Amino acid sequence: MRLVEEPEHSSPKAGILRDGTSTIMGIAARDYRGLAATISGTLWHQSSDVRQAHLFSAMHHRLALDFFHVAPGDRPLSLDVTRFVEDAIRRQLFVANSDAPGMPRIAGVASLREWRHGLHCLRFETAEDAGGLVYVLTHRIFRHLRGDIFGMKAHTANGRA
Repeated sequence: MRLVEEPEHSSPKAGILRDGTSTIMGIAARDYRGLAATISGTLWHQSSDVRQAHLFSAMHHRLALDFFHVAPGDRPLSLDVTRFVEDAIRRQLFVANSDAPGMPRIAGVASLREWRHGLHCLRFETAEDAGGLVYVLTHRIFRHLRGDIFGMKAHTANGRA
């Protein structure tokens, strides 16, 4: 609520939620164009393997509520990652053109269709290793399509992403 009521005095907030074997990073932040790339880029740079992502934007409040399901890896997700995410959001990192050369290469099938006037739906599917996929797509939407992501659902299942 503070992000809505006192935007000039509030900072982004990231937290780790554990539900059984699932590890979820929840983030609440003032929304800006490129925020999805900032968050997913930070997670990718921190070697966090995103298995699902659910992004929501309350456009009238310019508030983003995002959830990233992170795969269990060699090391558990640490509280340090939340600080890295919060700092990256404040500094709007990982959205520059200079970030593109270091990104993983992705291959798959993409489609773009108009959902409603002025709003489009991008669908991308791949059977390859999806490490960094969310970051690459959100960065390209921001940089090349000049898009603003108001909602996103990404997931992996049965060897497909």
